[in-house]
Amino acid sequence: MNDIYTWHNDLYPLVKKRFDLRYAKRLDAINQVCGVVCQDDIDYRIEGIGGYGEMPVYDGTTVMGADTKRTFITTITPKEHALKVTSTYKKAKLDYSGESQKIGTRLADSAYMTVLNEFYRLFGSAFTNIGSDGVAWASDKHPVSKDSKETFSNIMHENLSVASITKAQTMASRFVTPDGLPFACNFDLLLVSPELEAKAKEICGPGSRLIPENNPDTDTNAANPVYGMKYLVVGGGNAGFSGKQWAVADSLMLSEVLKLVYITKPTVLVSPQDNPLITDYIGYVDFAFGFGDARPIIFSNPN
Repeated sequence: MNDIYTWHNDLYPLVKKRFDLRYAKRLDAINQVCGVVCQDDIDYRIEGIGGYGEMPVYDGTTVMGADTKRTFITTITPKEHALKVTSTYKKAKLDYSGESQKIGTRLADSAYMTVLNEFYRLFGSAFTNIGSDGVAWASDKHPVSKDSKETFSNIMHENLSVASITKAQTMASRFVTPDGLPFACNFDLLLVSPELEAKAKEICGPGSRLIPENNPDTDTNAANPVYGMKYLVVGGGNAGFSGKQWAVADSLMLSEVLKLVYITKPTVLVSPQDNPLITDYIGYVDFAFGFGDARPIIFSNPN
């Protein structure tokens, strides 16, 4: 790297490679529960869970048309985020690989934490953030459909336990879709605050096949009905679940209605300045999260 006029372009491929590798390794948690969408449109629309209802009997002549207007539509609008790091010719010349590694790694971590914090905030605001059906994501008054006066609840106020998880699973089994069909679900994912991670390990971990019976006069154990359930911490710092907050979800269906939408995935750009001895490397991402239905998740916010 001897050319003072091209050094920033020589360094860029190494910065970009380090950035991409670092970011990709850190997305596992979000990818467990979110469907990821990449598009070039300003907005993304999510249709709530539901189909066309039960098929009517065919009379041999007339085929009935499907009603597709019962579900709520959620619109997600990504926003741009950017941050620059300034490097100098001297730094790059003295430590070519070290400078590229530092810039790529730190910008990737900044991009990742920007996305992760938004992910956490989505869950932290579940009890207040209004969805397309007119109530919070966690609410006891969700309309079943656009044209229905019936409501359902996806919120509890119980402490985390095996019994409260199974109670939530039973609640979900009674949900109906906007087209009037039973909500076929498998609530296989536990979402917890950092404070409840130890409890989640106790319930879901490798040693959780048996749980103590509720009878204090016996030392026998019972089979854990939620053994094998996965868990995920959705909180950190000042964002996300806190204290005793938790939720249980159908991970497959949740990814259908909870979306991470990118117009531009996290990347790094090079922007030379007028001074050839200085250049900027800019981390950039254009994204947003959104949810389109409350049925795949039941929240608990104990008093």
